[in-house]
Amino acid sequence: MHKSFGDNEILKGIDLRVSQGEVVCLLGPSGSGKSTLLRCINGLVMPDKGHVSVGGTLIGRKVQNGKLHDLSGREAAVQRERIGMVFQQFNLFPHLDVRENLMLGPRAHRLGGRNELEEKARHLLAKVGLASRVNAYPSQLSGGQQQRVAIARALMMAPDLMLFDEPTSALDPELVGEVLDTMRSLAQDGMTMIVVTHEMAFARQVADRVVFMADGHIVEDAAPAQFFDSPATERARAFLRLA
Repeated sequence: MHKSFGDNEILKGIDLRVSQGEVVCLLGPSGSGKSTLLRCINGLVMPDKGHVSVGGTLIGRKVQNGKLHDLSGREAAVQRERIGMVFQQFNLFPHLDVRENLMLGPRAHRLGGRNELEEKARHLLAKVGLASRVNAYPSQLSGGQQQRVAIARALMMAPDLMLFDEPTSALDPELVGEVLDTMRSLAQDGMTMIVVTHEMAFARQVADRVVFMADGHIVEDAAPAQFFDSPATERARAFLRLA
């Protein structure tokens, strides 16, 4: 897969396969293409060459009369229901309480009645340790709590795949652990996850594979122990020395 913005080629031939239930951590320096790769996976950005498929379904495009065509905005939005994404910023609606933030997407896509969605929201808030904050507004929550709400909101759509784009980078250090604990719990439950992170201890402990990117390429793809203890390339060794 290739992707450029103007004359700047960000992804320079990415080939990656992730199995169901696998946790893959994407590591690499800033500007290596990690976030662009995530956005291609969930269809927010279309690759210039190559394609993405999730569960055998082509993302962002469809085949008609033997040719590829981009999906309409509505079709793409429906497709993205299957792919949850958690960003650096929490992106909660400040005028809605936690419960309504969780229910907004499923209600817009008519994925259940109000009572059913309320029950699901309460269940997921309990799962991320926020059962008591169901009626709180984002301004009444810490950054770590807001990010856990954002994770629960993504889970409301029952995704097949969860993407995390440096979900702890905007948090104060003392709040990072609670978000990583939530992500560990998801991994233990068998959720398929692709995580862009600078949290090396998390990647070592939780990932099934570490994919190291630099300059728009995948430089290494290895088990965590192999990558952290004996990286195969000087580029990865230099990165780990600075991490």
